[in-house]
Formats: sequence, structure tokens, C-alpha cells
Amino acid sequence: MRSNRSERGASLIEMLVSLAIFLLAMSGLATLLLQNARINKAQQMTADVQANARNTLSIVVQKLRSAGWDPLQVGVNAVTLDPDLADDVSEIEVFADLNNDGDTDDADEDVLIRHTGTGGQVEWRPDSDVSTPFVTLSTNISNDSDGDGVIEPMFVPNDVASPTVITVRITAQSPAPDPTSGQFIRYTVESDVVLRAEV
Repeated sequence: MRSNRSERGASLIEMLVSLAIFLLAMSGLATLLLQNARINKAQQMTADVQANARNTLSIVVQKLRSAGWDPLQVGVNAVTLDPDLADDVSEIEVFADLNNDGDTDDADEDVLIRHTGTGGQVEWRPDSDVSTPFVTLSTNISNDSDGDGVIEPMFVPNDVASPTVITVRITAQSPAPDPTSGQFIRYTVESDVVLRAEV
């Protein structure tokens, strides 16, 4: 007695064709999943870079807003600007009589804030003692907004001789290139801070 074709099962060729179709579908799905993972990674990197820039700006601006606080009116200077604009370190020294004792000799009353261009860090030293180590506020701050390798200054006064407004510009950069474009992600934020007193 002869069995018909439906009772015999799949032939080897039918199995190979089915396997090829399955492998093509799985390959397409794997490619889609990898692309989706790269996009998700790029979005997370972008969010991290933006948060880093905003948090750094917030900390620096908060300290600058106290500059020149002089409740006893003894003549506290608000800030001292960067003495060497030619190097790759952008810095500003902020003075405030926070404890109302007539001087800026106590902790957090004479704060040096700096951006180390080659290191990509924003740091501060909480007092005038040069032996006090700097505290790192944030990393991956390139201050190279267009990626041309030129580090822009972090602190830009409206007047070098007697500043009344300091513009703080922060450009954060991703630690690694974006997996979708191969380029570093950069994000720039800035804020103008009006000083309490003239220097």
C-alpha cells in the first residue's frame, strides 16, 4: 500500500528552505535588536551628558551667586579673575563673608573654582590655603562646544577691569563616542551671574 505525501513528513529540501527562512528572520531580528540597543545607548549617553553639564553649572552658579556677600560692608571683593588666560586652565576665585565676621578667611568664603582643560575636570578648593587639595565637582567637561580642539573659557566677565556680570559656560562631553554616529556627544549650557559688588 502506498502512503500519500502528507503522511511521509517534510523532505530534506523543505527542511533546508524552512531553516533558511528561519535564519533570515532571526538575522533581521538580531540586527533590529542591536540597532535598538545602540539607539538606547546613545539616548542614555545624551541624557548623562546633559545632566552632567546642568549639574556642574548649577553648582558653580550657586557659588558665584554668593560672590561679594559683605554684610558688614568691609569691602569684600566679589571675585578675582583668571590671572593667566593663555594656559588651558580657566579659573575664578570667589569671595564672600558667609559667617558675617568681616573677613573671608573661613571655609567656603574664599573658593577657587577651575576647569582643567586637558583633564576635563571642574574642581574647587574651598579655602585660600594652597596646601588644601582640590575637590573634583565633575569630570568629562571639555568646554570645546564645537569639537575643534580649542578649549573655550568657562568664566567670561562682561568687563575685565571691573566685572559686574560673569557668564559661566559649561560644555560636557561623553566619555566615549556615540555608538550610532561615532562622534562624541557634546552639550553646552550657560548662565549669567550678576555679582553683588564690583571688583
